[in-house]
Amino acid sequence: MRFIALLLFMTTSVNAWADGKAYLDLEEDQILSVFNKPGMNWKNCSGDPNCRPVGWPDRDAAVEVISKPRKLKVEDPYTGQMQDEEYVQIKYSYTRERDGITYTQQGTGWVDAAYVSRSKTKAVYGAADDKSEYCPPVQKSTTGGGAKEVQKSISGIQSAIANKGVKETAAALKGFVGACVINPKNPPAAYKGENPFDSYVLPHLKKQAVPKVAREDGKMMTQQDLITIDALSRTMYAEMARCYKHGLHYPMAVAKIAVNRANTESRHKEFIKGSHNSGKSDLAKVVTTPSQFNLWMKTHNGKKNGPLAHALCPPADKNKLFWSGAKPSKEEQDIWNNTLRIATEAVLFPKKFKARTSQLKQFHYTSGMDSFFGMKQVFPWIADRKVSKNACVQVWDAGVKL
Repeated sequence: MRFIALLLFMTTSVNAWADGKAYLDLEEDQILSVFNKPGMNWKNCSGDPNCRPVGWPDRDAAVEVISKPRKLKVEDPYTGQMQDEEYVQIKYSYTRERDGITYTQQGTGWVDAAYVSRSKTKAVYGAADDKSEYCPPVQKSTTGGGAKEVQKSISGIQSAIANKGVKETAAALKGFVGACVINPKNPPAAYKGENPFDSYVLPHLKKQAVPKVAREDGKMMTQQDLITIDALSRTMYAEMARCYKHGLHYPMAVAKIAVNRANTESRHKEFIKGSHNSGKSDLAKVVTTPSQFNLWMKTHNGKKNGPLAHALCPPADKNKLFWSGAKPSKEEQDIWNNTLRIATEAVLFPKKFKARTSQLKQFHYTSGMDSFFGMKQVFPWIADRKVSKNACVQVWDAGVKL
């Protein structure tokens, strides 16, 4: 389908500045495609013969905004609906190293204004923060063998733990989580089973070995942990992929609300419904309950539920087709990598995740609603960022918290 955009010049903008030095709000290993025309993204550019990417800067690139924001009607890659989006033209310059050769690329082009910030932001999963707080305890020899014997006895544990933090641990799990379990070129005409996660994903997960990865407390992760990380990752991606460009605090808010629901046993009848495999944790049951997370519904409004394919075939493998029927772009891979980091932190580093999301103690969220059952909307901070974009996540306080 040819991309169609209605171009409107803006006199005011949420970005409120027309030009000048700027920064790209990205993670440390993330890049952003710059296009030769406004209104382009990874999906619609492939259908426009006049569109092409012209650069791929990262968060350390030198960036200057050289245009006023332009508001366009752009087809959302995930929902297919036309949405109001803002784009700015930037001048960029960045340095990369490839095969031992350092080179610099510079140019101009258009990017989604959601990625552009006046001040430099801190990466949510930066290298400086990616350290485990767990260290294997010093053990005394019980057989008189001394330090060498003790070191030998715990060497396997140490190599598995390797003092890995969230980012490294998530990277180690990448080949185990998010496998495509349907044919994206020919998805099922009708989905089977009462619970699609249990019918399609769980059999795959139970066939594979559990990776040797440690939790925050030093204990080795279990198959149930793996299932939970997979379930939470698929749910966040299918539910929130369109909002990652506005900041990782939005999918993190969804993850924290799910954790709150799972950790409050008195609310399980409200948030865990329908059939669930007994091997799933409470958190996995929460995030795969179709009545609570509509993406797991087999049908919606009498039609096959489109977002379910997003959950069953996410962009986890750059060499394989995902739900779009093509191989994932670098931007989609980045979204998935960040999704896996959030899920890994929530499940394997619960103390760290709780501390980072401590302000969010509620159980309900929506998006784009004027009200929700008489509850009060609140605006918690997560990872030094305020959850305030209503089109992504609205947190509602019913007066009952953890």
